[in-house]
Parts: sequence; structure tokens; C-alpha cells
Amino acid sequence: MTASLDAARTRTAAIRAAARIWRHGLDAMDYQTAADAARACHQPGGPSLDELQQRITADRADRATGHRAAA
Repeated sequence: MTASLDAARTRTAAIRAAARIWRHGLDAMDYQTAADAARACHQPGGPSLDELQQRITADRADRATGHRAAA
């Protein structure tokens, strides 16, 4: 039983570390222009750079006003 508890604690620590890294990346993107953030996020076959930039701009405007867009 101790081994499974240790495994659960290790997994929990890994999940928390990943969440911190993810959040740090999101925060860092807020310091970039919308165009730079779109280029950083762009993946072949995904939304166009133009669409990403529009989404990022809209998200920032929503967060600035305290509103959240429906998913």
C-alpha cells in the first residue's frame, strides 16, 4: 500500500509541476504582441495565423473587461 501512496504522491507532484509550467507559458504569452503569440502557437493544419491573432486579441479584450467567451 505504501508503494501506491508514493506513486500517487509522485503523480500529484508531476501534475502540479506541469500546471505551473503551463501557467507560466500562458503568462509569458501575455507579454508578447498578439501577432508574436499567434506565431508561437501556430501549428500546420490548424487555424491560420490571422485567425489565431483574432482569437488572442478577443481573449485579451474579454479578460480585460472581466468577460469570458463561451467555449
